[in-house]
Amino acid sequence: MPKWNFVERDEVDSTQLVAGELASRGAPEGTAVVAKSQSAGRGRLGRAWVSPPGGLYMSLILRPGRIRRPEALPLVAALAVVKGVNDLTGLDTRIRWPNDIMVGPKKLGGVIAVAETYGREVTLVLVGVGVNCNTPTSGLQSPGGEATTIAEEVGIGVEIPKVRDSILGSFSHLYEHVKAGDDLAPLWKEKVGTVGKPVTIKMRTDETPLSYDAVGIAQDGGLIVSRSGAKSTVRAEETEWLRETD
Repeated sequence: MPKWNFVERDEVDSTQLVAGELASRGAPEGTAVVAKSQSAGRGRLGRAWVSPPGGLYMSLILRPGRIRRPEALPLVAALAVVKGVNDLTGLDTRIRWPNDIMVGPKKLGGVIAVAETYGREVTLVLVGVGVNCNTPTSGLQSPGGEATTIAEEVGIGVEIPKVRDSILGSFSHLYEHVKAGDDLAPLWKEKVGTVGKPVTIKMRTDETPLSYDAVGIAQDGGLIVSRSGAKSTVRAEETEWLRETD
């Protein structure tokens, strides 16, 4: 379980960029870059992530070595956010596969992860976490849906360090299970709200989006979908976007 060492900043261009620079200079596993705001925050596939003061913006440096399913780490991080926010606030949060944190139809946050490998070793993973905490919703943008904040949903402001610590506590627990090779699919099935819904998916290699039924989560974090009775597994790195159509 990582012992978290915080690197705190008022404003950065991106916590992922800062974490990457620190990692290149040998920063150990457990380094957590936390900023009050970002001027050039990025989400999945390089999309802009609006990051005004009042949110949690954090990147974690991990050096997992040989693990069975490194590709599952982004979904593990999303699960940690869902569980951490729920434990602290009681909010019924869910994951919109692969990386969005939702409260009902509204987007509360998101996660991203990038990895470096050497042979069979996963030498570095940078996990980025963004959660809307106290920012007025008028200052937020959310492609593909309305944005919300913890304060908006619970009716009172939250202490951002408590949100951070609750998420990190959940992540530490789940990360140990990943390194042990445990199957987290049952937890994902419980917390991934996409499962059981019709979805439209645009693959990065195809021009035309296709409609599916989302029926499960694979052990590596892929989304199991069904189309015309045939099942297949879609992986996050293969998709440009997913929309729940229910």
